Amino acid sequence: MRYILNSAVITTPGTYEYRLIETGEAISWLSSEFISTIGYQETADALASIAGRHIPVNRKMIKMEACDEALVFRLTVRLTDPTVKGRINDRNWIIENSEIGILRKLN
Repeated sequence: MRYILNSAVITTPGTYEYRLIETGEAISWLSSEFISTIGYQETADALASIAGRHIPVNRKMIKMEACDEALVFRLTVRLTDPTVKGRINDRNWIIENSEIGILRKLN
């Protein structure tokens, strides 16, 4: 299975690998089928602004199995003004202040 996560979490025991990717690779990765587990609209909207496609909100818990992979999208800064949460729609700011990676469960 392929998932989208908002952090690189270990969902089940096993061996994982994690690598950072560029925006272009993320857009390509998102062109195939995936299950979103992004639990907040703000996070989904931020990724959607980069990817140019809808990212559904879904608070489902997952358990990764061997060979599963996930695109991990997370902000790398803490907002100093929490009142702006949900109103950040500047694509360049998001790209400059986020990290995108691929988490793969090896076994």
